[in-house]
Amino acid sequence: MKERFAVLVSLLIMLTLVIGTWWAADYSERAVEIDPPSRMTHEPDNWAEKIVLLRTDKQGNVIHRLEGDRMEHFPDDKSYEVDAPRAFSLRPDNPLTVATSRTATVFNEGDRIVMRGDALLLRLADATRAPLNFLSDEITILVDQDITYTDLPAVAISGRSRMSGTGMRYNNATQQLDVLKSTDMDIAAKEKSSDAEPADTRTKP
Repeated sequence: MKERFAVLVSLLIMLTLVIGTWWAADYSERAVEIDPPSRMTHEPDNWAEKIVLLRTDKQGNVIHRLEGDRMEHFPDDKSYEVDAPRAFSLRPDNPLTVATSRTATVFNEGDRIVMRGDALLLRLADATRAPLNFLSDEITILVDQDITYTDLPAVAISGRSRMSGTGMRYNNATQQLDVLKSTDMDIAAKEKSSDAEPADTRTKP
């Protein structure tokens, strides 16, 4: 009888301890305010002024240079916002191009640059071709491919030739300009007194 009573007392004490522990844990969770999980927002975590970013090929040669008045980094999408950007394509086998705009967003560790606000790509003239101006409200530069394109209305001017359309793509390696939807085209004949000629153009239906 005494042994059974001792067992019952022991079980009662263990049950009391379990209930007390559960109550204490529950009270602590309700009494202590737990911070909600942090949310990743599109806010800059660092910045720099008067920046110069260089991109090189596998041999270490500089193929692209990006300058800007101010740059901010956004950790949520690992992008960079640049004020007053100036982008230079410096591939030795391709024509020199300079792109400017009011702002730019740099993605994919510098491989894709979206330039916004009075965006302009200028391909400098050489011995056989006139300079090419490619204008739109927004242009995207694929640095590794040396391609510039837009899906918005754009204007391309080369010498006295002018082309307007919606959606343009310029390949600086082949110097070919493709127009997705042409709205106005004025291609000037090659001047006899000049060696310069307009960029190759092709309109897609």
